[in-house]
Amino acid sequence: MLGSVWLWRVTTLVFAAIALALALLPSQPAKPPINVVKVAPTRAAILQAPGQSSTPGWIVTFDPQGNVRMAPQVHSDVPADSSVQLWTHNETLPQPRSLGLIDPNEPVTIPANLMGQPGKSQFFEMTLEPQGGSASPSGPVLFIGRVVTFGQAAQADAAATPPTSQPAS
Repeated sequence: MLGSVWLWRVTTLVFAAIALALALLPSQPAKPPINVVKVAPTRAAILQAPGQSSTPGWIVTFDPQGNVRMAPQVHSDVPADSSVQLWTHNETLPQPRSLGLIDPNEPVTIPANLMGQPGKSQFFEMTLEPQGGSASPSGPVLFIGRVVTFGQAAQADAAATPPTSQPAS
């Protein structure tokens, strides 16, 4: 009987220690760590028919080597006596430059060496031209869009943040 009293006292002491340890633990869980993932800037464009604001006609992306990949999102009918010609221009090249004739219903890849270095305001447009194309855009614009860059480096965001002012002493 004496052994069982000591067993109960030791058991009580152990449970008291556990209760004390639980009472001293923080009541809120620790905040999870925040991992910042830096993403290389990505360039893309959505070409739309003039006057359309919700229907993407083409999705334009750039691969890591600078090749332009274009994928149609809608079907386009082209008259038999016409061609669809792809053009590009930017602030340093204000006159549209032809990237060639394309099938408006098939994906297109423009090699980086033909595309050149895109400018800040790089535009792509597709026009309906006479059979065989044209030296400059002359037909109606079928699709047009501007390249945007997203995933900018964090330095640009930090530079845009105004410094906090200290109260005068």
